[in-house]
Amino acid sequence: MSQRTVTRRYAAALYEEADATGVLEAIDEDVRMLLESLDANRPLERVFESPVIPQDKKDSIVRELLDDRVEGLTVQFLRLLIRKDRETLTQEILAQYQSLRDEQRGIVDADVTVARPLADEARTALVDTLEEKTGNEIRLHLDEDPDLIGGLVVRIGDRVFDASVRNQLGVLHDRLRDASLSENALDEGA
Repeated sequence: MSQRTVTRRYAAALYEEADATGVLEAIDEDVRMLLESLDANRPLERVFESPVIPQDKKDSIVRELLDDRVEGLTVQFLRLLIRKDRETLTQEILAQYQSLRDEQRGIVDADVTVARPLADEARTALVDTLEEKTGNEIRLHLDEDPDLIGGLVVRIGDRVFDASVRNQLGVLHDRLRDASLSENALDEGA
């Protein structure tokens, strides 16, 4: 069974149990918090990934860190992953769960690269425009790249919209080069 299939099955099982027990909102929040914590805390991430740390120690760490901080189902789920030797897939499973929930809610991630920081008004206008164009709620992820010179690059799924000054200059350069080559060909033929 492929790793992707495994992560999908565990994510779906977490969703089904959360839905059946009426704790979806709490699990959504727990998953978001855990993903942020694992991204920000390399030692915590290593606890789940390390084959050297025994399962009982991992189980103890999970209970100690999370028992009073998250929904009981979240702790049970993480402990299940440890018992089933799937704890190395924790981040992927949680990310898959989040993707599943986003899909259900119609939320789409938009990765936007800008040359300079966006003002709050510009950020709001961008989100509104993207939501109007896609028909989905947008979760905006901004990144800065001064090499763009100006404008922005938007990536939503497989689609990329490049309205950067760097790209526009490249297009203009190509057109001028093609026009110059065409003129030279005409001059040589005359």
